[in-house]
Amino acid sequence: MRTRGLLAILLALLLTSCGSPKPNTWSGATGAEQFERLFWQSVQQKDWDNVEHHLASTYVAVTSSGRLERAEALAHLKQLDIKDFTLGNVDVRPAGGDMVVTYDITVHGTVGGQALPETPMHMMTVWQQVKHGWIAVAHADSMPGKM
Repeated sequence: MRTRGLLAILLALLLTSCGSPKPNTWSGATGAEQFERLFWQSVQQKDWDNVEHHLASTYVAVTSSGRLERAEALAHLKQLDIKDFTLGNVDVRPAGGDMVVTYDITVHGTVGGQALPETPMHMMTVWQQVKHGWIAVAHADSMPGKM
């Protein structure tokens, strides 16, 4: 009888874990919200190969400090030391073959050794589908300093 009970619990656990898992890799991502999460996760983990692979050669960012070309944006991202982050108020809008994602991000960490604000920052990224997957082509944010 006890074996049957354990078997039933094991079967229940297996069935509940068979749902569609949340992708935690770029190849498993199915939507622009996931691209954003994976992008920030890559920055947090200092996985610069993945960050660079998912930025268009023509990538441009607009911040409170002005416009940043791809190389400048990468240099700034490399100054970030992210302990953790959360995304909220995510809105994804298709725009032809692109996806426009707006959201708020709360980041715990530093940029250039200076603490980031504890309040949510507003972000917008335009993602474009290309042969090898999705890449960010443009970004705008309210992050202090150069993003």
